[in-house]
Amino acid sequence: MSAEAVVTDVMIKAYASLGAGLAIGLGAIGSAVGIGIACSKLIEAIARQPESENKVRTWFILGFAFMEAQTLYAFVVAMMLFFK
Repeated sequence: MSAEAVVTDVMIKAYASLGAGLAIGLGAIGSAVGIGIACSKLIEAIARQPESENKVRTWFILGFAFMEAQTLYAFVVAMMLFFK
């Protein structure tokens, strides 16, 4: 194996690791911000109309699941890149 091939393999691994870190980092930050905003709006909605708590909470849990799915997809992409 030539020196250029070794350097190329090392660079590919380095860029894949960098991409994996960015994928999970940005994915987690995005869902964390979304969950924080959704929680604040949930509390605000319940404070304004306490009688609508059950309906609002149901939609919040559904949205929370979608936001967490984003993090899981980012994790899967990061693992695919890291173990390439």
